[in-house]
Formats: sequence, structure tokens, C-alpha cells
Amino acid sequence: MKPAPIPPYFTIASGTYGDFLDTLDAWRQEQEKTRFACFCDANGLAFTTRDPELLAAYQAADAVLADGTVTKALAWIHGHQLPERIIGPYLFPKAMAYGVEKGWRHFFYGAGPGTAELLAEKMREAYPGVNIVGTLTPPFGALTEEEDAAHMRQIEAARPDILWVALGCPKQEKWAHNHVGKVKVPIILPVGAVFDFYSGRIPHAPDWVHALHMRWLWRLLTGGKRTFKRNAWCVPRAAWFLITEFWRLRLRRGDCR
Repeated sequence: MKPAPIPPYFTIASGTYGDFLDTLDAWRQEQEKTRFACFCDANGLAFTTRDPELLAAYQAADAVLADGTVTKALAWIHGHQLPERIIGPYLFPKAMAYGVEKGWRHFFYGAGPGTAELLAEKMREAYPGVNIVGTLTPPFGALTEEEDAAHMRQIEAARPDILWVALGCPKQEKWAHNHVGKVKVPIILPVGAVFDFYSGRIPHAPDWVHALHMRWLWRLLTGGKRTFKRNAWCVPRAAWFLITEFWRLRLRRGDCR
């Protein structure tokens, strides 16, 4: 993966799905260090404009991936041509298949009651040999320090290579950032609604929606009232951020023709 700096915000990791899977395999062999990556879409980009803690998580991440069209467009505005977007829901099944050959150990943390367990069942059916070493659904709301520490001990006891976290943006990215050093796992990947998609709890956007760069609209219409309200806010805000960033850079360069 190659760095695509977006000053003064964060650095996007430029590469293909294959490049990132190879990067994950290299990371998981560094057992003494915990790394985490973030998937930045319109939702995440919009939240960085008002949430300094999320921006700090992106800045600290070992990789920030262009999950959405707006993030790829932001890279282009800053002079970077990304080979492709690396989208969390599309990476997930590729990681399941790739991990079978490499012997990856997976742990699913988050989502609603029963979702992580159902996801584990479906992944074992879809990818024979996949090694899912544990699942855990934290209760809704904030955990005490003792409860959180107990969860981390349970995760560590399973010895996963990748801890997949589904707590929703921006909570999950900040969780990943804050838990580096608190849980001994090689990799933490916050992946939002991936658990719901692949457990069958929420319909996943078909390929033609992805090809039209309209995943945000699909989620707006199928994700329920909460998702509708969030996307109705974040998509225009992310678009406005792109526009202002485009003109900020042009004015700084003196190119106003």
C-alpha cells in the first residue's frame, strides 16, 4: 500500500484489495504490535468535520482506506489517483477466502444480539475451513472499565489474528484507536454494518448499485429511520467538504481561472 497524504487531515492508503490483503497478512505476523485500519466513506468523512476524536483516530490509524466515492474524490483533489476503492463490505468476504489459505484466526465483536454468532455460522458454511475463534456482543451503552477489561481478556484468550469490530461509525473507529495497547491482537478492523449484511439481517447493496456509486442511496432507503437521518445529513456535508476543499487548494495555489 502506498501513502496518499491529504494534509492537514489524514493519509489515505492507496492500493488494491489484493495489496491490502497482503498487508494484513504481513501485519498479523507481527504478533507484538497491534495495528488498526479505518474504512472512510461519506459518513466517516462528514463526522471528521465535527468530531476531533474521530479525526485523531484516522490520523493514528495504520491505514485509512477509501471506502466511499467521496474519499476517492478527496484523494483526487489532492493529486492522488487511487487504483480502486477498498470497501469494507467487499473486503470482508475476500478476507474470509484469503484467510482460509493463510490460516487466519477471526474474532467477531459487536452488532446486535445474536448477529455475530449467526455471521460465524454463515461464514463457516460459505468458506469451509475458515477459522472463527470467537464472537462477542457487548451490551448497548457504555461499559465499565471492569466489563471492558473482561471482554478484552476473552478476546485475547481466543488468540485471533483479526478482531472485526461492528459498533457503528464513529464509535467503532474511536474504540479501535483507544484499544490499541488494551487488547493484544495483531489487527483491529472496524467494519460497521458488515455483520448485519452477511448475517442476512440487512440487505446488502447489489453490484449494480455499487457500480453506479450509489451505495449511500441504497443505505438511505434500506437502512431504517436512523440510517436515513444519518445519511441525509452526512452525504450533503461530505459533498460540501469536497467542494470547499477543492476551492481551498485552488486558492492556495493561485489557480482561480
